Parts: sequence; structure tokens; C-alpha cells
Amino acid sequence: MDRDCPIGFHFRPTEEEIITLLWLKDTNQQKHITDVFPEKILYGADASPWKLFGDDNVRWELCDDSGKKRTKRMAYVFTKLSKMSANRTARTAGCGTWEGQAKAQYIPNSRGEIIGLRKMLSYVLNSGSPQGGGWIMHEYSLAGSLLDRIGPTDYVVCRITIDDEKYIEVKKVAEAKQGVNQSGSMRCTENPKVLGKRS
Repeated sequence: MDRDCPIGFHFRPTEEEIITLLWLKDTNQQKHITDVFPEKILYGADASPWKLFGDDNVRWELCDDSGKKRTKRMAYVFTKLSKMSANRTARTAGCGTWEGQAKAQYIPNSRGEIIGLRKMLSYVLNSGSPQGGGWIMHEYSLAGSLLDRIGPTDYVVCRITIDDEKYIEVKKVAEAKQGVNQSGSMRCTENPKVLGKRS
């Protein structure tokens, strides 16, 4: 997962294991769980993903879904959702918004009981912002039998994936347009309009 892990170590929990870790956090049954999944605030004015997920403050795991190249990196974090109402969640994050890309999927345990829910989101930029391509989030929440035991909870586990090839391409375009300030970080525009096509 990072430079402190032994050679050959791969951190790839199953979806049932992810939901179990979330359950343990919500019920205060494991003290050091944030050593595995750190807690981060993923939404708000200062929550652009490249600010939150730098190489120095998150554990990355290389992943290879294609069998050809290892260009994707993956990290897991806990976050608390920002509720606008009982059925609406605030998804604005820095220069853009985390937008849903597919219908939520239920997660069963080994006995076939529903224990969780998975949503897929991608990071979409405000119009005119110079960066964004390649960021995908899978958000895991309690559902079914586990949720029935403790009631509503705002905590979720997020699996953040960045496709370095896409990210580097967009970064090059941004630099060509001088979208990088002297400190090397990306600027955000104030225009709230979202670019047309989602990644």
C-alpha cells in the first residue's frame, strides 16, 4: 500500500470487508481502524481531490484492472457525508462536484443478506477549471440488516481511484494554459457551471 508495507503486500479488501470496517467504526468496536482507513473531509470549498490525496498524506495502492498497464492508484478513506436534507447530500468539492455515474448497487454478505450499498461517482469540474480527469470514487454505506441495528449514520467508506494517464494529460493541458500558480498547485475558477460531458 505504501513504502512501509512489506514487499508483495497488497491491500485489496472485499466489499463485505469494507462494509464490516464501516460497521466497526459506526459501533465504536475498533480503536485503531483509522490507521487502515484515514478520515478525510471530502466535501467543501477546500476539498479538490488533488489537494486531499497527495502522495505525502494518503496511502496509495497500485491497481491493474486491464492486465496491461499499472497506471491507476487507489486509496481508502472514511468521510462524513454533508446532508442537505434527509434524501440529499452536498457533493460540491473545491473546483467541482462528485457526481453519480450509475444506479447504486446493494452489497450482500456471504449468507446473501443485504449489508451495504455502493455508489459510483466521478469528479466533474466547474466550467473553466483546469483539472479533473481521472478521479473516480466508490462510496460504501451501511444498508439492510446492519443499518437496521444502529439506525441512520452519516459515515461512509470511499475508495478513491486516480488514473494517472488521464490525470497527467489534463495536467499538461492545464500547464499549457498556465493554470498552475507559482506554488505548483492548480487554480479553481469561481464559475459554478459544470462542464458538459462527465468522465
